[in-house]
Amino acid sequence: MASAFYASVPSFHTVQRLKNLVEQKSGGAGAAGACRLWVGEHDRYGYGVLRATVAGKRIHFLAHRLAFFLHFLGTMIMTDTMNVSHICRNKTCIKVEHLSYEPQSVNYSRKKCLATRGCTGHHGYPKCIM
Repeated sequence: MASAFYASVPSFHTVQRLKNLVEQKSGGAGAAGACRLWVGEHDRYGYGVLRATVAGKRIHFLAHRLAFFLHFLGTMIMTDTMNVSHICRNKTCIKVEHLSYEPQSVNYSRKKCLATRGCTGHHGYPKCIM
């Protein structure tokens, strides 16, 4: 269960192994400002996924959420009530600069930006990358 993983402090070995897997399954850093695309498996909604065994349990991770967690490891606790949103609106992007940890209501409000092709801002959270 990924939510239990995010509430834990994984071992150094586990973190290094997951970072290596994420690196292998991403399309590389790309050009400055460009998305970093997940080239591994995707779920039916188009999000990148990674299945890995951690502490003897098989866990299904969303790639962008795992990339965000690994980047900010030790500085925050991730909960199920918050989303890791793609401010670039690209479901396959795992570039940490293109991700925002925010309530679901802010994540949903980003759909308006996509529909209108312009971002009006999201109080206290980054603007969408259009």
